[in-house]
Amino acid sequence: MDKLYLQLNVCTDIIAKGVTCHTAKIAWLNEFCAAFHTFASQFKSYLPELAPKNELEGNIRIHVETIYLCFTQVITCITQLERTINIEGTLEAGAQLLVTRTHFLDRIDWCLRRLQASVYQLAEEAIASTPVKLEDLSFVELLDLALDKLETYSEIVPAQPQAEEEDSGEKDQLVDQVNHLIKHALAFANVALESDKKALTAIYETVLEESGIFEKNFKTHNPNERKLEALSLQRALYSLETYLNEALLHLIFTSMFDTEKASIKRLRNVLETCESSRTVDRLVSDFDINVDRIQQIGIFAIAFTQDVKTKTIIRSCLASLESLDSCIVPAFQLQTTSSASYHADILEHHFREELMVFRNVIHEIIDSRALINNYLDILAESIDNAEKLYPEGYLLQVAQMGNVIFQHFQLRANNQELIADEEGKRLHQDFIAILHECQAVLEISVHVDLKRIVKRLKILYSILAKLRDVCDKLVYERAISKNEKSMTTSTKLRQHSFANPEIGHTIPNCNRTDCSNSLSHESDLISFQLTEILRIT
Repeated sequence: MDKLYLQLNVCTDIIAKGVTCHTAKIAWLNEFCAAFHTFASQFKSYLPELAPKNELEGNIRIHVETIYLCFTQVITCITQLERTINIEGTLEAGAQLLVTRTHFLDRIDWCLRRLQASVYQLAEEAIASTPVKLEDLSFVELLDLALDKLETYSEIVPAQPQAEEEDSGEKDQLVDQVNHLIKHALAFANVALESDKKALTAIYETVLEESGIFEKNFKTHNPNERKLEALSLQRALYSLETYLNEALLHLIFTSMFDTEKASIKRLRNVLETCESSRTVDRLVSDFDINVDRIQQIGIFAIAFTQDVKTKTIIRSCLASLESLDSCIVPAFQLQTTSSASYHADILEHHFREELMVFRNVIHEIIDSRALINNYLDILAESIDNAEKLYPEGYLLQVAQMGNVIFQHFQLRANNQELIADEEGKRLHQDFIAILHECQAVLEISVHVDLKRIVKRLKILYSILAKLRDVCDKLVYERAISKNEKSMTTSTKLRQHSFANPEIGHTIPNCNRTDCSNSLSHESDLISFQLTEILRIT
């Protein structure tokens, strides 16, 4: 273990040189990469001893995932530092991007300090494990704990006086689990769509009411009465999970659409041209809201994902976006020099990269049928109410939301089976054609008869419904070929899948390069071999 701490100190010293020496070049960065690669390799050799694969539970799992996050963030910041140094090489002699360097060096320094703390805590946990705090558990983990506990009350057993004190303690644990679960749900509700907030609030109140009744009557009720109240609370929790999944899907659709509508490029253009303060304030507010929504989507994506590498990718994207959120708007506003303009360029490029990776990972893990069903609901509502007085451009927005489905099936992990099926391939091509036609007819300035627009939307609905049916067929055939066992309601065997809790969805083993689709880091620094270390061995 001492070797790990010593090597981390070497890495920290090199970064400190980069902070104090503004002329540090690529040789300095390569020196850090070599030192960090040595640390990562040493850590990998210690990992089986500190955290055996079959014991990645509780605090040990939390520390390992934190270490993986720090690895990924350091690699990300190295990439951006290399880009910064290369741009500095094109500037006038002596010109430096000091603010840009500081941004990424500070992030690396934080990661190194967090790595030191996590390695120490991991070693301590290997000696004497401590209970995981409820606040460290995700929504899904808390839900599983609560449902597991409620199932024990669903079986009527004779009361045993000697176990009364133990039962009371377990009851208190259950109530605490429900309360922490609601905290997660409330954080999501703060950024949910207005149409979902009211329903979510009502469900939260029902859960808390049922939990309160269960706690209040626990000692006075007999096993039969206790079972009924446990079942009522159980139903309320299942309702919460079901509706939250649906609301999460709504938010994904809206957030991904808003990412295109209120893009980082448009935000920069508005800030550069110094438009009215009202326009700027509105766009900055929309941007901040969308970043908050992305954070909540990411938190629940992590909770629903079992694959550690996928969790790490999402966490890294969220960490990058969070670090950029506080500095990217000021960077766009203060482009008074060439250095400031390059600084804004690098931050914008970094933001776009991380957002693309995040979007593609979400598309990788989300259930295709759930996504299609959600858009079909949007289409059906717009078709039924097309003649009502919608806000200007509403139907165009509905058609443009179809781009989310288009992007979903652009990923190989989502279209591989579909295009291998003859009917699926034809329907996919038909969907793209009619989607573009709907968007084109709504974008033209010439007035088009509403009936013609509605007719195209109905065709889009019909094709997409058939495409969903093909997806259902492919999932069924895959289940038969793999002889998959039917799902069970036992929470110990429950499989959570993103936006579709009733269907076990396989998480593809995607890495950062695969998920970024066409992204290329364009670097041969040895640090990028660290991606291998992110694999649990």
